[in-house]
Amino acid sequence: MNALTEEKFLLVNQYIGLLDIIDEAFSHILVSLEKNNREDAEQLWEDVTMAFMQIHESNKILAEHFSDQPGVIQQFSQFDLVLEKAHLVQFTDDRFLEILMREKVYPSFLGWSGQITQQFRPCYIN
Repeated sequence: MNALTEEKFLLVNQYIGLLDIIDEAFSHILVSLEKNNREDAEQLWEDVTMAFMQIHESNKILAEHFSDQPGVIQQFSQFDLVLEKAHLVQFTDDRFLEILMREKVYPSFLGWSGQITQQFRPCYIN
């Protein structure tokens, strides 16, 4: 990967920071669900959902900046799979919600996040 301009570096840095925040939010969601604190879990999920929309929009912008990096572009498109899993969430049954978050939504995000971070790793090494 070519050396990044300051603008691209800042974009990537903010993007990775958002992924870290979402990861932390998922941890809190799972703890809230374990403690039967549905209200906190729902509020955090709303925040994660908004962050997902920011990622979705950011992917479009970053795709222009990284059009010469097919691995990055591919990972941007893979985010749609995370969104599909996220759409399964329905706050109806607390036990089902916890299982869905723990076994479907969070692992999907975590796997994708690891892959996109790996694609951006050379940005931090150079």
